[in-house]
Amino acid sequence: MGYSGPTRPQGLTPAEDEVEADTRQRLADYLGCHEDVRAAAWDAWADLLDDAPEVDPDAAEYWLDVEFVEPCPQ
Repeated sequence: MGYSGPTRPQGLTPAEDEVEADTRQRLADYLGCHEDVRAAAWDAWADLLDDAPEVDPDAAEYWLDVEFVEPCPQ
């Protein structure tokens, strides 16, 4: 079964296939409402991406900010 969600940066493993859609949605909502937590998540992920030269960090950050994280409902 292939990945059917937002386009992810090339070279990343399809870990999101292993996470239930409900859990994924709650995480995206939470990160959208808590900028400091989203920034900390990005910092941690960016450190891991240092060991993955095939992944473009700009594309990964774009994916996190634009395609994964949901805007916080007001």
